[in-house]
Amino acid sequence: MNARDPTFRLVVKSLVAAALVGLFVLVLLRLLDLLILVFGAVVVATLLRGLADAIGRRIPLGDNWSLAAAIALVVAVFAGVGWLFGSQLQTDLGAVAATLRQSWEGLRLGIAGFPGGKDVASAMQSARLPTDNFVPRLVGALNWVTTVAIDLVVVLFGIVFIAADPGLYRRGLALLFPRDQRPLANEALVDAGLALRQWMIGLFAVMIFIGVFCGLGLWLVWVPSAAGLGLIAGLFELIPYLGPILSMVPVALVAAGKGPETLLLGLVVMLLVHWVEAAIVAPLAAKKMVSLPPAVSVFGVIAGGMLFGPVGLVFASPLLVVAMVLVKRLWVEEALHTPTHVPGRDPEPG
Repeated sequence: MNARDPTFRLVVKSLVAAALVGLFVLVLLRLLDLLILVFGAVVVATLLRGLADAIGRRIPLGDNWSLAAAIALVVAVFAGVGWLFGSQLQTDLGAVAATLRQSWEGLRLGIAGFPGGKDVASAMQSARLPTDNFVPRLVGALNWVTTVAIDLVVVLFGIVFIAADPGLYRRGLALLFPRDQRPLANEALVDAGLALRQWMIGLFAVMIFIGVFCGLGLWLVWVPSAAGLGLIAGLFELIPYLGPILSMVPVALVAAGKGPETLLLGLVVMLLVHWVEAAIVAPLAAKKMVSLPPAVSVFGVIAGGMLFGPVGLVFASPLLVVAMVLVKRLWVEEALHTPTHVPGRDPEPG
């Protein structure tokens, strides 16, 4: 076959394109952990940029000073919370961890009493951290802590850089599209950023509500370590639908140590707070914030966990928000010419 033959050239181009696509997919698979870190930095930077813009609208500051004020405000809030509740939360979380270990040991001993339960109990005991090979395990733990610390520093720098000039990176992504489609891609990315900002505002409102009222309710019914359990319940709201169920496990284990009445009251408090959140708080927030279809959220969380591990459970929902906006804007509206509601651009239907 002649090298100048159009068919030969088409075959060569197709093979080269297929090889490049395969190489790109392999690189993405190898860099999944890095990609989720980058997306996490984008999520936090979007929230930080939104806070900086809010400050700039109220105080005549430039972009850089508004961002500096937003960073200082976030640091001050975390420092204030740590100063006011740090020692109590540390004590409560330590007590929760000790109770969980005791409950695990009690469960293991209870299972050992059943016929055939000794093998299961032995497997449960081996699941704990063994005391042999302590030095290699300590070295491995130190390496892991060092890696996490380096990743955290890199992510923090990335957050600041992205928040300082989000348009620079948005325009860079738009350059990946054909020239005539770049304005549309830029508009879609702007809409995705606005939707992501709205979603995060709603999420933090729900987290604060759950954390405060779960902690307060558990304290009123004399459940130990109520502040720590409230904090855990608020953080578990990062995982949609599964988080509220998982947050009841430490509450049940801690409350069970005080007797069946405390256990029952603690679970009632958790159910009541989550019911109020689902019946009143979430619908009120959904009128102005971004809401995802329930089935999409559930399967999205599962997919995020399968792709990215535990971190994927946390970032599955914001990934879905961005994906939903881009699909509606670029595919449904532009390719299919079908009008649709686009979160971030259009107000939420009431």
